[in-house]
Amino acid sequence: MKEQTKKCKFCQAEIPKKAKVCPNCKRTLKTHGCLISLIVFIIMICSIVTISISMNDSIQKSVSGVSNDSQYITMDEYNRIENGMSYNEAREIIGSDGELTSTSTVGDITISIYTWYGNGVAGSNANITFTNDSVTGKAQIGLN
Repeated sequence: MKEQTKKCKFCQAEIPKKAKVCPNCKRTLKTHGCLISLIVFIIMICSIVTISISMNDSIQKSVSGVSNDSQYITMDEYNRIENGMSYNEAREIIGSDGELTSTSTVGDITISIYTWYGNGVAGSNANITFTNDSVTGKAQIGLN
């Protein structure tokens, strides 16, 4: 039975398949499987930490009802926002910029969701959806 062989990646000599050192050029035939596994593991850990920090920040904003970038919205201001208004018109009613929490563009349609935080119950907020800079939907929780 003939022993299975492979080519040395350095000198291209035919060597036994299980050889860890080339008998011809004496170079070590290492695979990088462990290194690749380590790099993938580090990337996974970094991703998990990033997602965890992002989720924690989101939860903190929701529980505290406070955002560093936006002011508060009242129920009266929320009720004055109507479909068809532009972002600038909504911002004038509320008195501050909202926090852009989501945006998506498909072709010539851009959908953006902005969040304003309530000044009453912890975790209260209002989300207003704009399609091509025009209010197309809104939702609130806990505003008073």
